[in-house]
Amino acid sequence: MKLEFDAGADAAYFEISSSEVETTKTIEPGINADYDAEGHLVGIEVLSVSKRIRSPSLDDAA
Repeated sequence: MKLEFDAGADAAYFEISSSEVETTKTIEPGINADYDAEGHLVGIEVLSVSKRIRSPSLDDAA
C-alpha cells in the first residue's frame, strides 16, 4: 500500500495494488475508485483534499 499526495493538484491517491487500472468508477464527486481487469480494487483517488479535511475544534476535545 502506498499513499501519494500532490499539493499542487490538491489530490491524494491510495494505491492498494500495483495492478494495471482497467476501469475507474466515481464513488461520489471527487472520489474515484480504480479497478483491475478482474474487478479488484487497485486504488482510490481523492480530489480537493484540503476542502475535505475538518479542523479539530474545541467542541471536539473532551
